[in-house]
Amino acid sequence: MREEKPPAAGEIFYLQRNNGRVIGAECDMSETGSMNITALQEQKLKIAAEYTCELCHEYHPAPFLEIHRISRNLYKEMKHDPSTRILIVCAICHNHIHSLPVPAGKQRALVRKRSFFTRRDMRRILGYQPRPYIAPDDINLAVIYEEYFGRCPPGSYRMGG
Repeated sequence: MREEKPPAAGEIFYLQRNNGRVIGAECDMSETGSMNITALQEQKLKIAAEYTCELCHEYHPAPFLEIHRISRNLYKEMKHDPSTRILIVCAICHNHIHSLPVPAGKQRALVRKRSFFTRRDMRRILGYQPRPYIAPDDINLAVIYEEYFGRCPPGSYRMGG
């Protein structure tokens, strides 16, 4: 197997090829922050996705699934939750994502379609701990009431419209 040279500073990824067929891809995460995933975590993520490609929704054996990292330059909320930065895709779909390329917004839409349980399992695998909720110190119910009901005419919230 012949490998191409590692990516230069400006390149995002490079492909390893064998007779013109894509074997795998490696992402340079220097611009978007490093997210090192161990082999054990990778296997658990594939199990959490139920060995299903999140793009084509086909079942694939574990060796044919790859982890695609989504660029997070445009989305600030992706900085905190690592499960929103990855997609579990088959090798063919991974090649399509990079060769077409699929916009980050559409990739984010695929992440949003995940079930609650898949999202929960991926967050646990990656060790994500959400920030605890801190209630405001001064609660003024009159202001909250005015913000909620002040925009509509009286009684309209009861009409169901």
